[in-house]
Amino acid sequence: MRWVPNIAFGTKGYPEKVARRLRAMNIAAWICAAQAGYFAILRMLDPAPGMFTRGLTNAGIAAAFAALPLLHRLSPLAAPLVFLAFAYWAIFRSAYQIGTGGGSDMFYLTATALFVLLIGTEHIVLAALAGAVAAGLLIMLRLVAPYDTGLVSPEVQFWGSFVTSAVINTVLLFTVMVYVLRQLASAEATAEREFQRSESLLLSILPAPIAARLKDNGVVADRFDDASVLFADMAGFTTLPGDFSPDELVAFLNRTYSEFDLLVERHGLEKIKTTGDAYMVVSGVPAARGDHAEALADFALAMRDAAQNLRDPLGRAVPMRIGIAGGPVVAGVVGTKKIFCDVWGDAVNLAARMETTGEAGRIQVPKAMAARLDQYFRLEPRGAVDIKGKGRMLTWFLVGRRDVRQAGPT
Repeated sequence: MRWVPNIAFGTKGYPEKVARRLRAMNIAAWICAAQAGYFAILRMLDPAPGMFTRGLTNAGIAAAFAALPLLHRLSPLAAPLVFLAFAYWAIFRSAYQIGTGGGSDMFYLTATALFVLLIGTEHIVLAALAGAVAAGLLIMLRLVAPYDTGLVSPEVQFWGSFVTSAVINTVLLFTVMVYVLRQLASAEATAEREFQRSESLLLSILPAPIAARLKDNGVVADRFDDASVLFADMAGFTTLPGDFSPDELVAFLNRTYSEFDLLVERHGLEKIKTTGDAYMVVSGVPAARGDHAEALADFALAMRDAAQNLRDPLGRAVPMRIGIAGGPVVAGVVGTKKIFCDVWGDAVNLAARMETTGEAGRIQVPKAMAARLDQYFRLEPRGAVDIKGKGRMLTWFLVGRRDVRQAGPT
């Protein structure tokens, strides 16, 4: 229906908080325009002397109210200020001419309440000033204007002015308040959805217990005397980016890491981060567990098996190098803008060295980890390997689960 006015007129480009108030301004202005138009028709049809001229004045007032939304282009305060000034003048003029018995002066309370609503609490001083002016004008009318000037008949005074004023004031306040409350409810629902979205995003970055502690006190740092750390890396990854498009590369990594993420969740572990093609997982952090090494070994085997079917966009195999180590670690959350959870310690460094010095498609572990896993897992000795910062170390390859328990690394 083209004749229905668009309450969003003139609000484009404003922040939603301001636009909501301007839409309410439009509703109030057009209701006032309709009310002034009604009185214009009423006056012009009245045969009393001078009433037709007063009706034309009311018609001009109606047109002025209807045009108020045009002022939104100047400032979000322009239309409310002009609305208030114009309303105060029109109310005083009507009550002074017809008499206070017509009920026109009750619009002062409505206009002031609407003004506070339309400018927001950030302009509370201006709103208080408007309230003081309204109170002064209302008192002045009671002092200088008679109850009935005799300009209109008592019937018109009551039914045409007082009853109409009472109804329009009620409709005006009710309509605008319902609109504003609905807008607030919509804004609250949007805020709740954004809150839930931010919560989900935070939980995708940090483990749930860590996220809860971060929100409570803003600082998270813990020491774990015994935990296990895994690093995994795609062998030959550095040559991949030049072989296919960025979209293909990102889609490949997303598909691969999503599969690994599901494995992490299935084994009850925590992924710490991905850096390029490096993938870091911990066990025993942030919740300590006695079987952290065994749980991480099971995950490493599952990851190795999943990677056997891994193919890049050109169909080539992309084997994984995996390293595991264990020991004391410190875990915490760092950063203020791009926060992330990280783990530090000798076990972290050693796990990274186990990965970088390992072989494609295999899981390398140091002696201490091999001894710990031997009861439940099969291991193959690799021999001595040069480890940066450690010198030559004996390492083993984790092969699989044992069918029969045996003692000592094989």
